[in-house]
Amino acid sequence: MEDGTMKIDGQRIKQLREARGWSQEHLASLCGLSARTVQRLEAEGNASLESRMAVAAALEVAAVDLLLFQPASNPHTITTPPSSADIRTDNLMIGLALLVIALLYGGYNIGKDLALRDNARCEANPAQCQR
Repeated sequence: MEDGTMKIDGQRIKQLREARGWSQEHLASLCGLSARTVQRLEAEGNASLESRMAVAAALEVAAVDLLLFQPASNPHTITTPPSSADIRTDNLMIGLALLVIALLYGGYNIGKDLALRDNARCEANPAQCQR
């Protein structure tokens, strides 16, 4: 690789790009590369250091994670974006927590208002109170 290019995993780039719902053109615009360069990266797997760094930054992964043959001591892990089912579950849990908080707050205010009303009634006519 005398010309400064290295082998990268073109399928990994395509997988990460498609997981985000991005077109090759969109990824190219984020990287500052041409769409043809992104096509070539995915198809041939040849990339300069600058192209690999730009693509890694746009995909929010470590540049070493895009190499075809990663070093054995790679401490980086590649994570994929959360699925829509995970997002729905998180939103459901947040919604339920807010509902419980609203019910507790409403119950507290109702109880407080009833206690104030009873206290006012007892002050007006202490004979009616059974305390």
